[in-house]
Amino acid sequence: MEWKTAWSYLPINYNTTIGTVEDITQRTYFNNNLNGSKIKIKFSNLYSQDKMILNKVVIGQKKPGNQQIEDLIDITFQGNKEITLGAGEEFYSDEIAWNIKAQTQIVVSIYIKEKTKIQSACSTWSAISWHTAYGMNGDYTKDQHFEEKESRQIYPFVEADANKSNIITGISEIKLLTDESVKTVALFGDSITHMSYYSDALIERVYAKFSGKITIINRGIGGNRILHDATYVSELPGHGSFFGKAAIKRFEEDVYSNECPESVFVLEGINDMMHPYLFEHMDEVVSVKDLQEGIKAMIQIAHNRGSKVYIGTVMPFRQDGQQWLDESEKVRLLFNEWIRKQTLSDGVIDFAKRMEQEDQSAYIKEGLHIGDGLHPNQEGGIAMAEIIPMEWIWEEEK
Repeated sequence: MEWKTAWSYLPINYNTTIGTVEDITQRTYFNNNLNGSKIKIKFSNLYSQDKMILNKVVIGQKKPGNQQIEDLIDITFQGNKEITLGAGEEFYSDEIAWNIKAQTQIVVSIYIKEKTKIQSACSTWSAISWHTAYGMNGDYTKDQHFEEKESRQIYPFVEADANKSNIITGISEIKLLTDESVKTVALFGDSITHMSYYSDALIERVYAKFSGKITIINRGIGGNRILHDATYVSELPGHGSFFGKAAIKRFEEDVYSNECPESVFVLEGINDMMHPYLFEHMDEVVSVKDLQEGIKAMIQIAHNRGSKVYIGTVMPFRQDGQQWLDESEKVRLLFNEWIRKQTLSDGVIDFAKRMEQEDQSAYIKEGLHIGDGLHPNQEGGIAMAEIIPMEWIWEEEK
């Protein structure tokens, strides 16, 4: 028997209040690929300056083809149904006996009664492998249905963004106790990973093929860079803190703090090339050699931990009318050439080649991005997921 992660995202440090909730039910549906006999949840108030009280936390199951939420049970901590998290605090719930099958959705409903400032949350933009809805003015944790509101209707931060995320607060991980041999795959990267179009497409492909055998965790942070911490941008909420620590600083902690994935897929570097010019931090312009050293360091950490590690090439991000992109493009091409030729990693996923226009390789293909020439949309995420060899995901024991 072993505890395995059924779902986990990284709480983001917004360094500001993104919204205030009160007398609200947060319900999140998670696609699950594990068979389990017990469950525990990681409660998280990481990065917050204030305490958070979760007045009630209820889990349920939504079986394939069934609209009803079944097997409802209260989640407790030290036997208490009301969970109080101090500022910056994280801990696991009590272990709860609870049988669940792969392909059954896990439904987590949280009721927050008191007015609470939200300063950290987990987020997705694809919202396919998991998504959250909100019920206003009441505790609906054991109700089948309620009038649902979207994240953008709750959080001004989300509404102000051109690309609306779907967020969950108060938890960051779900673990199941399973007696099966389960392999963990970690996807590490920046917004291209974090937005989840690529990870959700891979989850759909893999979970359908390897029911009960694979779990995929997302370790992306939007705006993240390999070599430098979050870019300071005075105009952004929290001055850009949500870009996170440098990948070389956070890689080991974010990938290995709670498990040891058999496979790690790394896609980073685009923001190292863009941010110094875009946000006028010319002292942070990086060279190809700098990026190489960063990738080498992450490969070494993964191998020291016993994981296989696969490196993705940096996808096109050309946009007309920005001359500084000429310099960034030179770095991208040379960095990708090195990624393709290096033999330190266990393999290379050539995302750039799959996503680039045939006659203009500096541009991403039309129809595969969200409209900004940079981030993949749902179709782009599917295109990315399709080129990952399944034998890198599931390798039979020798």
